[in-house]
Parts: sequence; structure tokens; C-alpha cells
Amino acid sequence: MNLLSEVCSKFENLYHESEMQRIKVTPEDMQKVVELAQMPLPKMLVDILEEGIIYGFKIKDTSIIINFIYVEDIINVDDNYPYFKEDIKEGLIFATDLGGNVYYYGKGQEGVGLYIVGAGDGNFYEEATKFAETFEDFFIEGKGIDILEMR
Repeated sequence: MNLLSEVCSKFENLYHESEMQRIKVTPEDMQKVVELAQMPLPKMLVDILEEGIIYGFKIKDTSIIINFIYVEDIINVDDNYPYFKEDIKEGLIFATDLGGNVYYYGKGQEGVGLYIVGAGDGNFYEEATKFAETFEDFFIEGKGIDILEMR
């Protein structure tokens, strides 16, 4: 799966295809990610991570830029966000933005979905805002962009 072929027109790819970095992701890496998440991961997220491309998107007509993070950084979440797994037992961070926010998929106050929270806000569970139910809702349908704009 290539996210660029799926993403809706509300997103603008920040990188020309020749600039996009591809990293090797092994089955062992993906097993570590699944173990870290402690929950089943959606197929679209697994496909994106296995692809090994680091995507960066700007949401058109906003200042919101979403950068996916490397699988290695997901695995080493304790190095970058040491309290995340204390607050979110089932879930994982998949992206950041230029505003100091992290984006995670997991179980939050409003059930399973995609959440945004300031990296320094305190509690990743209590302070997070759910912005979409699924990756398809957000990246293909554009649902939840309005919620991000209000933050």
C-alpha cells in the first residue's frame, strides 16, 4: 500500500517522491511494534509502517503538518516520550507535528481511535482529543480535520 495513492485531496504531501526516505522494516521490528501496542493494529497502519516510508503531510488551508515517525522511534517510545506507556497501555504514537503534539492510535477516553495530545500536556490519556475513529476515516475521507483545526 502506498499512502500517497490513498490519501484524500485535503492533504498535501510535503516531500517529492525522490526526497522520501525509505527505511528497512523487518518482521522482527513489526513484532516489537505489535507487542508495544498491546492491541490489534489496523491494517492501514501496519501497511504504512511496513512500507518504511516516512510520510509528511500538510493539511491544506491550515498550518497543521503531520509527520509519521520511524518504526525504530515507535519501538523506542520511552526514549522520546517516557510517560506515554504509563498513561496509554494499549496504543502507540505514530506521528508528531510542528506544534509539539503527538498523534497516537489506541484506547483513550472515547474508546479506540486516533488521538492528538500535546507532548508536554501531562497525561496522555486525560488530555488527549479523539479526532477520528479509523485511519481510513481520517486519511481517505478527511473526517476529523475540523477537530484538529480547533485545537
